Parts: sequence; structure tokens; C-alpha cells
Amino acid sequence: MTSNTAPNINFKWDPKSLEIRTLAVERLLEPLVTQVTTLVNTSNKGPSNKRKGRSKKAHVLAASVETATENFLEKGEKIAKESQFLKDELTAAVEDVRKQGILKIRIAAVWLHACTECLLR
Repeated sequence: MTSNTAPNINFKWDPKSLEIRTLAVERLLEPLVTQVTTLVNTSNKGPSNKRKGRSKKAHVLAASVETATENFLEKGEKIAKESQFLKDELTAAVEDVRKQGILKIRIAAVWLHACTECLLR
């Protein structure tokens, strides 16, 4: 009778020396690495000199959110097309963001416009 015991495997790796050996994985991770690097670099600049507590006008804020959503959808579609493994899931997620995002942007724009009108009275 033989014993079927699983070997004890310890994974020890250094993220600084990580090598990606699959081109598909590298392509999937590349946008994420770029975004994280951008976030880290912009947060290292210190506090902003802009005055705090000042809101943008409603239409400017809504336009900014709409532009950001469109950029997200554009890049998400590109990643979904390039992905071999998660193509269907990524495409479905992008479509969901498209449907929900556009609706929420429109609702937010109307709400922000109404709030701005109330404050101006």
C-alpha cells in the first residue's frame, strides 16, 4: 500500500525579479502596470496647489466623467480583443460598464445641474 501524500511546496519569489514568460499574460498585465506606475508617480508629486473645496461646474464634472468612461471602454475593448483566455468575460464586462455607465453619467449630469441651480438661487 502506497501513501498518497502531497509534497509540501513553498513558493518563494521576489516580485522585483519576476519574469513573465507568456506573451499573452504580459500583454494583459502591461496596461495594469502602466496605470499603477502612473498612479504612484502622480501621488509622489505632493499636495496640489489648487484651492480645496471648490467644485467644478456641473457640466464640466459630468463631461470629465463621461470622457473617463469612454476612455475606459475603449481600452477595455482593446484588451478584450487581444485576450485569448478571457475574451468573452471581458467583452461582457465592458458591455455592462457601457450600459450602466452611460445611464449613470446622464443621471449624474441632471442631478448636478439641479444642485447647481439650487445653489445659485
